[in-house]
Amino acid sequence: MCQSHVGDADSLQSSFVRIPTLPIRHITTALEWLCIALFATTVALTVVQVFFRYVLNNALFWSEEVARFCFVWSVFLGTAVVAGRGRHMRMELFSAITSGPRRLALDLLAETVTAAAAIAMLLHGWSFATQVTGVSGALEWPSRWLYMAVPCGGALTLLFVLTRRPLGAERWWAGLCAAALGALFYKALLSGEPWVSHQWSVGWSLHIAALGLMFLDAPIAFCMIVGTYLAFANQGPLMLLPISQSLASSVNSFVLLSIPFFILAAHVMNSSGITAYLVRFAAALVGHMRGGLAQVNVVTNVVMGGLSGSSLAVAVGTAKALVPEMEKRGYPKPFAAAVTSSASTMDNLIPPSIGMIVYAALGSVSVGALFTAGIVPGLLMALALMAVVRWQAVRRNFEPASRPATLAERGQALWAAVPALLVPILIIGGMRAGAFTASEAGAMAVVYALVIGKLAYRQFRWREAPGILKEGFVDTVIIIAVVAAAAPFGWALGIERIPQKIAEQMGALAQNKWIFLLLLNGFLLVVGLAMEFLASLVILVPILLPLAVKAGIDPVHLGVIMVMNLVLGALTPPLGVLVFATASIAQVRINAVYREVLPFFCALTAVLVLVTYWPWLSLGLPKLIGY
Repeated sequence: MCQSHVGDADSLQSSFVRIPTLPIRHITTALEWLCIALFATTVALTVVQVFFRYVLNNALFWSEEVARFCFVWSVFLGTAVVAGRGRHMRMELFSAITSGPRRLALDLLAETVTAAAAIAMLLHGWSFATQVTGVSGALEWPSRWLYMAVPCGGALTLLFVLTRRPLGAERWWAGLCAAALGALFYKALLSGEPWVSHQWSVGWSLHIAALGLMFLDAPIAFCMIVGTYLAFANQGPLMLLPISQSLASSVNSFVLLSIPFFILAAHVMNSSGITAYLVRFAAALVGHMRGGLAQVNVVTNVVMGGLSGSSLAVAVGTAKALVPEMEKRGYPKPFAAAVTSSASTMDNLIPPSIGMIVYAALGSVSVGALFTAGIVPGLLMALALMAVVRWQAVRRNFEPASRPATLAERGQALWAAVPALLVPILIIGGMRAGAFTASEAGAMAVVYALVIGKLAYRQFRWREAPGILKEGFVDTVIIIAVVAAAAPFGWALGIERIPQKIAEQMGALAQNKWIFLLLLNGFLLVVGLAMEFLASLVILVPILLPLAVKAGIDPVHLGVIMVMNLVLGALTPPLGVLVFATASIAQVRINAVYREVLPFFCALTAVLVLVTYWPWLSLGLPKLIGY
């Protein structure tokens, strides 16, 4: 139900002139390379930090702070660039079945919503940034410098709206019209007065506005921003200020940096041949099965899971490597995207897992126990997905079975993949030894990929580096924009205490362990529909953990259940981030991907039920090795 319009210039040309004037082209190009430079700086600083700490034994006290500062600014300036190029994720419910004037009207509405969100970010972001006090911890930079990224991003987004033409190339005034309508939309709906005065709760306002605009094909990130501002419009201007703070603070996270780092690492691996060797190794193992390349996709996600701990990062890397090849072999692109997004859910169970780390920190649970507990459930998910692939391949006559690889061929594939297979060993070993954090692991993965791509596989070319950085930056912004917009969305739900109220009602059922588990799964699946994965963990772990312990549920078992539930939410509308990411790369409509995801979602839900009611599947291995 979403289309990010990545690379689809021909289809856009009829309704958009992306950058119609020479000065704007120069501004966009300069801004784009500024963002790429900031993005590259975050990687370089993180690598330098590890080098100084372990080689020179002199840790830099300021590097992490500067890296996060550069990342925040690159995301919000990049959001404007992506908006200027028409590449933000959009739903495709109506535009998929309309054309002519109606399609142009939807495009105009999308630009209007974008303008309204940009104006809100500009005005309220500026108001918050100029009022905030304090300094950063290491360099003592004024905090307002960080939060200024939000209004600057809003201002540049508005500029690009003014220069686009959503009603066709011949209507030079269309961008100005969209900006004016956006200003009226902001005044009428976001200010809450004098024309609009509603008595709905924050939760109802939030969902009606955000989801309604999404279904009308406005950009998803801007829909959530507009919905959040609207939800608090009638509660006074002071309640609008924290929204800008939440937008910037959600990105100002060193842990979150792991996502763009591993996205960039995936690009480097694709360019330097690493991913190809991993895929070849997976193909030697399962490529002979019915639906061979789709089976390879699943197994590749298992192998790649050791690289990142982030489903989102692995989904992006695997999609870039396998979706085009699957299309060549006769698989529909929506099916290929569905396999990739579904298989990437395993990567939040197979260690290392960022979700497990967050849960461990919030619940004071052993990270090692959680990592170990996720292995068996992750492998069960892989088996379930492979069974669905086989069923679909037989039913739809996809790629027939072929001759299995010989032992010698598998040995050759393994030997060729050894440098690539050392990547997860480096990452897992480094993290488990405490050598570096998840984000530092991502940065080191980039460096290692560069080294073995250049020295071992000899396929990386330095002239490709600017293009890799650009692709990694754009992919990051497209995805992180939705994650950032989901933060105030989740914050607004938290203000209303909607998740807490539901969870508290479940407390009365804590006397019955099995009923509690049933309702817990249902509740978490619903939460996953509307809230971002990590935000859900932050809000719910402190509430649900005491209730689960009271019901006799092991905290490690609860961690596996929560992570499995909430990551499945990344496959479901409206905030199916994994589906958004793979559909963006495959350049296919998300409504088609959602349909293809359904059988895989059902299979994963069956595994969830099995893990929930048979605790040994998650607790057996940790107990076996002494946790």
